[in-house]
Amino acid sequence: MASFVQRCFTHNDNTQNDSNVIPYPFTIYPSSFPRNEYEKACKIQYGIHILVQYLAYDIDLMDSILKNLIECDPFIRRLRNIYNQIQQLPYKSIAETCIIRTDYMLQQMNIFRERTKLRLVEINTIAVGLGAAAKLIHKWHKRFLKRIHPELLSQLPKNESYDLIIDTLFKSWKIYNNSKAIILFIVPEHEFNIGDQMLIEKGLLSYGNSSLLIKHVTFIDICQYCSLDSKGILYFNDFEVALIYYRSAYDPKHFYNEDIWQAYIMLESSRAIKCPSLRYHLAGMKCFQLALAEKNFLEKIFQKHEQYIDDVRDILEEMFTIDQTINDSILQQRILDKPESFYLKQSREGGGNVYCGSSLREHIDKIIANKESNRYFLMSRIYPPINSSLIRSSRPNDKNEFIFEKQINGELGIFGSLISQNGIVIYERVGGSLLRSKPIINIEGGIASGQGFIDSVLLV
Repeated sequence: MASFVQRCFTHNDNTQNDSNVIPYPFTIYPSSFPRNEYEKACKIQYGIHILVQYLAYDIDLMDSILKNLIECDPFIRRLRNIYNQIQQLPYKSIAETCIIRTDYMLQQMNIFRERTKLRLVEINTIAVGLGAAAKLIHKWHKRFLKRIHPELLSQLPKNESYDLIIDTLFKSWKIYNNSKAIILFIVPEHEFNIGDQMLIEKGLLSYGNSSLLIKHVTFIDICQYCSLDSKGILYFNDFEVALIYYRSAYDPKHFYNEDIWQAYIMLESSRAIKCPSLRYHLAGMKCFQLALAEKNFLEKIFQKHEQYIDDVRDILEEMFTIDQTINDSILQQRILDKPESFYLKQSREGGGNVYCGSSLREHIDKIIANKESNRYFLMSRIYPPINSSLIRSSRPNDKNEFIFEKQINGELGIFGSLISQNGIVIYERVGGSLLRSKPIINIEGGIASGQGFIDSVLLV
């Protein structure tokens, strides 16, 4: 568990303390999860790949869904313009890679809370984190069960999230076909999630290729040390770059000046393989979830894979546009009567910015007044089952304890990956999961803030 750590942040100004690291918060033992719903999520992941691939390569369909968001969100508009710009170049990226994590929660379906159904939360296509940490917590939980409850070991599914990530990245590097070319990890300037990235680097180096070189760099480093030649070959100092692995670039805060944007354009304009490519990044916007519920949309996507139509439709929770909150009187009354029964979510990729409860109507009114209706949507709240667990926190509670009992619920992430060339998938893999649990009083459970805990599933 040596790399099961994150950088520490100062509480008063949220600045990073580079000299200190703290362990990831985690559960001492795994949390129960219905076997049938877990297996369903693994099966559907192949359908999610088809969906992401279709959206990424049908640019007309993508534009028809992103259109309203582009009009009111300058960040998405800039990304879409950059995509147009790189499509005009005389050379293309050698291949395109995407590591995907599809997140779900369980919805309790009756007042007795004995039946649950899988519900889609989001599809993540950029900077998918904690895959390596998930493998470590799986090892810890396996060791715990072996000593305390060996009869439960068969209920702990194997976890290949770490193997999937390093295998996908290594294959992408090999496809570039230059053993001297390097891999760039593009990370935020104030990155907390160093343990996860160190493990991925270690895994890549363990493949036995002594010439493989990996650099963890920020956009500031790209500005200073990267160059692009006339053939589209990207260099970091004198090293040719084969693969760009983004652990950043999903949030407008990462692009705080024009120099950063120009560095990003340089990366995207190169022949280096990107994980993800810009088209895969755009395909992960949350606004596509609204489209999934539209009539005949799934039939169009899965016309050659009809077995996924009902499966995907069955995991969708009720969703509404902001315009519906204006025009639908019944919905308006529901929001007034039970504002805690809805989530207000942003339409683009990226965590956070989820509102729920008494301030919901106020936020909706503010969005309407600012003419930002297309930047958000409403989703019926998911009420997952509650587990009681023993927590090892990264920060003490009010009794100055680091280990304590907590009532929690969880969000399941299923990992998958794609590599494509000229729109054709040449590599695909599904494997591994991440369970992120949080206190039941929290709407969101960030690992960095210490409000969430890395967990794993015990199938029941």
